[in-house]
Amino acid sequence: MTITTIKEDYRSFGFVRYFQSDRCINHGTLRKFNQGKIKANELVTFDCGLMELKEIEKSEINLPLKGDQLLAIIVRPEIEPNYRLEQGQRFEFCGYDLVDISTCISAITNCGAEFDSIDYEALNQYGLIPSYREAVNTQLDLHKKYPEESHTYCEIVEIWRWLING
Repeated sequence: MTITTIKEDYRSFGFVRYFQSDRCINHGTLRKFNQGKIKANELVTFDCGLMELKEIEKSEINLPLKGDQLLAIIVRPEIEPNYRLEQGQRFEFCGYDLVDISTCISAITNCGAEFDSIDYEALNQYGLIPSYREAVNTQLDLHKKYPEESHTYCEIVEIWRWLING
């Protein structure tokens, strides 16, 4: 199943979900779209507009995987997580994304770097917010400063990845 929305899937908040995907290189066109503000060479994001995300069940992790990477995402992560990643030693923590809950578009990587609430200079090597506290503060500030912009009503998404072909 391919993810199209997280809007009304409240059962999955706070739980690990797994997605096969390709990798997203921050190439010239994407850099230009984001006004050169996102310096990362590769973007690790939970954005259906930038890369195809195919959700898989936890039981499929030990099967031969297709694609370049497996993402483990947690929508609305807990401050002190109580989840456990399958094959945990293979997953690398990448950071926090802010994702529009109705379209699965990242407010960080897929909105043209238009929001001054996001400190683009502080994004990590994956184009993500490195700390939970900063993600929360940015999430709140985005919605406060841009209440009419639909992409600023977003969820915090914690992202881990396992490079399959890397």
